[in-house]
Amino acid sequence: MARIMPSRAFQKRDFHRRVLTLHVTAWMAILCGCFVVNRYYTPETFWLGWVALAAAIVLGVHGAIFARSTLATMGSSR
Repeated sequence: MARIMPSRAFQKRDFHRRVLTLHVTAWMAILCGCFVVNRYYTPETFWLGWVALAAAIVLGVHGAIFARSTLATMGSSR
């Protein structure tokens, strides 16, 4: 019998991929906005690095969750 819908594992990986892409895009927009604020309103203090560090930690955790769930759904269950 042919499959009509993608498997649950594929749907789970696709969901995580879309959410991870959304988070990366959102963080890039936030970092660009913070750069503008840092450059024009407080140029004497460079605090953007701390925001970028927090973003890297959050995206790293999300990437680890993505990798773990992706690897867990790969392979056959036979």
